[in-house]
Amino acid sequence: MSRLFARAMNGERAVGSIPGSKGGNVSLIGALSLDGLVAAMTVPGSTNTDVFLTYVTEILIPQLWKGAIVTLFLALLRIDFTY
Repeated sequence: MSRLFARAMNGERAVGSIPGSKGGNVSLIGALSLDGLVAAMTVPGSTNTDVFLTYVTEILIPQLWKGAIVTLFLALLRIDFTY
């Protein structure tokens, strides 16, 4: 986060710059077990049905073991740092 205000000597202008590019959105899909992270995948942008099915079939299923239980948790987060 960049400062909204700056300090300068009396009669002087405070000069500074802030980064203009914040980058794009990145979606994270992952699986956890009691032993830790099992499978993870990041996708630039948002996740749609095709991306999720690719994750399940290509990444998650090959790493599962006999008797593993899979549940789906959908976390919808919106973090806004603009004040």
